[in-house]
Amino acid sequence: MPFKDSGQGLRTASSGFREFKSRMSNKQTPFVMLAVAVVVILIGPFLPPGLRSLVIEIMILCIFAMGYDILLGFTDQCSLGQSIFFGTGAYGVVLAISYLNANLWLALIIAVIASIVLAFLTGLIAVRLSEAYFVIITAIFFSIFYLLSLSMSWLTGGDDGISITVPSLSLGFTELSLYNPLVNYYFAFFFLIISYLILTRVVGSPLGKVFISIRENSERTKFLGYNVFRYKLIAFILAGLFAGLSGALYAIRLRYGSADFFSFDWSVLPIVWVLIGGTGTLIGPCIGVVIMSLFQYYVSAWWAQYLIIVGVLIIVILRVSPKGIVGYIRSRKGKVKEKG
Repeated sequence: MPFKDSGQGLRTASSGFREFKSRMSNKQTPFVMLAVAVVVILIGPFLPPGLRSLVIEIMILCIFAMGYDILLGFTDQCSLGQSIFFGTGAYGVVLAISYLNANLWLALIIAVIASIVLAFLTGLIAVRLSEAYFVIITAIFFSIFYLLSLSMSWLTGGDDGISITVPSLSLGFTELSLYNPLVNYYFAFFFLIISYLILTRVVGSPLGKVFISIRENSERTKFLGYNVFRYKLIAFILAGLFAGLSGALYAIRLRYGSADFFSFDWSVLPIVWVLIGGTGTLIGPCIGVVIMSLFQYYVSAWWAQYLIIVGVLIIVILRVSPKGIVGYIRSRKGKVKEKG
């Protein structure tokens, strides 16, 4: 009996092969991230001092960027008030060390708790609003806290700021000094990895699925019985938490905190990072941080108006791919898979 095939078997095999490649790609992601982490660990001692300092700053700001993407990329909330939590985290550490004589771990805990509380209180008001009204109210909050940080110079030091002596890092069995550049490097790397793992867990959990549902269609999500306000508030608090942690680590790195940490720059930069790298991802914002940092530290050395290039770059990226660099790469991969 001759073999007859209507093409169904070939289509099924092709579909199965594409699904297999997709699964393999997803499984490869943790290995890629592990490889990157290993490289970062190994190159630390061999980096020149200036480049090592830049990498430390990038790692700290990546925490800020990933947290903000939970807000913008997963729940579609564009906040102009993230400098509130960045500054709160910075001053939480600075004031705890200066006035309470707190050790490093206690100072970090105080900074993060202060950021969470402030995010909860401001979020109760801001999250009830949507779209332009949400942007406006968060910008108003930023203005209030920035002006307060300038006027309350008796507490914050104003533009002059407050310098601190960073306590030793106690690990129980030994103590390490963060004045050692390598210790500072791995200290920042530790918190970057912890933040990434936590946020990866959040995004992959049912909570993350609700976030995505809200981003795609908040009204439909509400119709399904979810309390959209509550989930948006959770995202707002998470973004505030990681902004505060980033601010605290930034202040420790500089051994200094000033009212500038509440400035508008620290509210705009997270948006730029996320838009360049790609919304709705955790890797995309980190790519945005790397690109912006390279522009800030290298391109600005030969042209002070480097932000013009950044503006053109953002326009081009969003014109080609509204979901940023990572979104473009994923779309290209999708097209290749479809052709395969």
